[in-house]
Amino acid sequence: MKALRIFIMLSTVAGAAVLSSCGCCTGEERPPELRPLPQFNDVPVVEYAK
Repeated sequence: MKALRIFIMLSTVAGAAVLSSCGCCTGEERPPELRPLPQFNDVPVVEYAK
């Protein structure tokens, strides 16, 4: 009986963590997607030893 209570408590905690982690049950908006990184051009190498 005690093992059943522990199992029920653990499953309740696990279920609450799964449901609240996605944000769908909390009403929070999803964060915006990350924008792509800029494409940088190579800088020409300057020879100062000349």
